[in-house]
Amino acid sequence: MGRAAEEEDATDELVTLLLDDLGPALQWYRDEVARTLGLSPGEVLCLEVCRRHGSMSSGRLGERLGLTRSAVAKMLRRLEEAGHVARLSSPDHEQEIEVEVRPHPARDAVLDAQRRALRRSLREMVGNQALHGRKHAVAATAVAGLATVVFGRARAMADATIERRLLADRRRAREAGSPTPWWAR
Repeated sequence: MGRAAEEEDATDELVTLLLDDLGPALQWYRDEVARTLGLSPGEVLCLEVCRRHGSMSSGRLGERLGLTRSAVAKMLRRLEEAGHVARLSSPDHEQEIEVEVRPHPARDAVLDAQRRALRRSLREMVGNQALHGRKHAVAATAVAGLATVVFGRARAMADATIERRLLADRRRAREAGSPTPWWAR
């Protein structure tokens, strides 16, 4: 089998593993963590992104989550009322809001327990598969690369959806005889 055929087989296997095995498993895991915390999966994802990347603007958070400014604002309002995050004025941009995760004993205890349990399971898998040293680096690089590719595809799909909606709105406005506003020209 030639190199091109091997690359195609490996690519097909990775797509299948990612979409059919890993994706649903991660979603189910996130759903169960959210249910345990009494939050939505999106809210848990928001907290995870903020925890991992530190405080960030609400606009950047929306970009990372694939949500509109309005959806992010509503989610942040709920999370702030429940004591999970703080919304602060940005020192750099007057109209931008910075989001910061706040300590929350009940949430943090649940998340810590879940991470410890997952860590134990993964440690066992690493030992069984001998994924240490160079093998660990290869596996970690592959997972990071997969995450980058998936995030890029999600962003491209979201951008295409926005573009289709804008074009459809313009078409409807033309068909209705409405003049195109200056900002949509």
